Amino acid sequence: MSKEKVSLIGGKTRDLTQGNIFTQLILFALPLLLGQVFQTLYNSVDSIVIGNFESAGALAAVTASGTISMIISGFFNGMSAGASALFARLFGGKRYEELHDAVHTAIAFGTMLGFALALLGVIFTPQLLGITACPPDVYDEAVVYLRIYLIGILFTSIYNLAAGVLRAVGDSRSPFIFLVISSVLNIILDLLFVGAFKMGVAGVAVATIIAQGVSMVLAFRSIMKLDDEFRFRFSHLMIDWKLLGEIAALGIPAGLQTSITAISNIFVQRYINSFSAYAIAGVGSAMRIDQFTGMPCMTLGLAMTTFIAQNVGGGRNDRANRSVGISMLASIAFVIILSIPTYIFAPSLIRLFSPDPDVITYGTGMLKTIMPLYIFMGLNGLMGGVLRGYRYSLTAMVLTIIGMVAARQIWLFVTLNFIAHDITFVYYGYPVGWFCSSMLLLMFYLFRIRKKYPSKPAEADQLT
Repeated sequence: MSKEKVSLIGGKTRDLTQGNIFTQLILFALPLLLGQVFQTLYNSVDSIVIGNFESAGALAAVTASGTISMIISGFFNGMSAGASALFARLFGGKRYEELHDAVHTAIAFGTMLGFALALLGVIFTPQLLGITACPPDVYDEAVVYLRIYLIGILFTSIYNLAAGVLRAVGDSRSPFIFLVISSVLNIILDLLFVGAFKMGVAGVAVATIIAQGVSMVLAFRSIMKLDDEFRFRFSHLMIDWKLLGEIAALGIPAGLQTSITAISNIFVQRYINSFSAYAIAGVGSAMRIDQFTGMPCMTLGLAMTTFIAQNVGGGRNDRANRSVGISMLASIAFVIILSIPTYIFAPSLIRLFSPDPDVITYGTGMLKTIMPLYIFMGLNGLMGGVLRGYRYSLTAMVLTIIGMVAARQIWLFVTLNFIAHDITFVYYGYPVGWFCSSMLLLMFYLFRIRKKYPSKPAEADQLT
């Protein structure tokens, strides 16, 4: 019988080592997916509001800042996902005392690290933008946006760790509710600060950090209402060096993987910046749409990290292995359902961000290039989460860097320097990275993990 306990606002801890695999996976993943929709929505609203109330240059400034913000916030997202895999393994193995210590250690360390990176980011904002070769005509606005945005990195880092604790114990509903609240608040504040108060790029940045602060407070309140054995208490904050080492072994590679991929995007951004502000705005708008389209597959990867970690921690290799096949089929279905309408309605989707015809042309070209190859994006996002669930966080990082960073950069360097300075080659750089990375991750799972964690048919549950 699965263990469930009501948390603060309706979420439940959920034992994923028992019950119907498909049902458990979908019930756990659905709130994650809806939460990601709202999180991406309020990120996209910044661009939509700026694109409609301000100039294409202001939209380009937000886009040019996006890669840097993704490096830093991506590190904490990845670190949280890696740490959550350890939390889930301890929860699945009923090792509640260790879970208590791991949670308090992770939040103490994450808070200190978040403060340090936020401070450094604010101080060195001009230098960070210089790395991206930010165009002079959007540089000043980009500095304003990024500097304000980076102040909120501390809130983001703490929220991600607290939400990671909730996901690890099977509560994916509470983080979803927090994201709904913060997303609605962000939209209202965007319209107020930019539409009414005419604050420009500073307005959307301030709105974002206020919304992030609210979600952090809500997440903290929720983990303070969990089971007594691993409930968060400020007075219990600690650094257990052994557990910190385990958290670092899983979390830092996952964080670096996300950040290094984002760093790779800096060099992609440099190529895009060599075209025009319209290209920057158009590609940036297309990538916002890409975030929505790829969200179900990325969410499945996140859900699989927790599902596999709980089951491996509880000795259920059979459930862990069978869940991989189920999630791959679901990923393919999501790609087919979402990529086709995105391809067909690409111009209309880009028009949501900017009415400028040149921006629409660039954005449409991007979407129509990557959508037919989107299955590799789905597989890449899924398999990265699978490897982290099996505690191969470092391997996932290395393989992803080879595919998403090295292969992509080689492609861009060769095509743009020796064939033609054509932005279409930049578009194709994204699926090239997805393909190389997903194939490496899949082969490692099939030829290494399946052998190390063989299924035991006698333990198998019914799938449907």
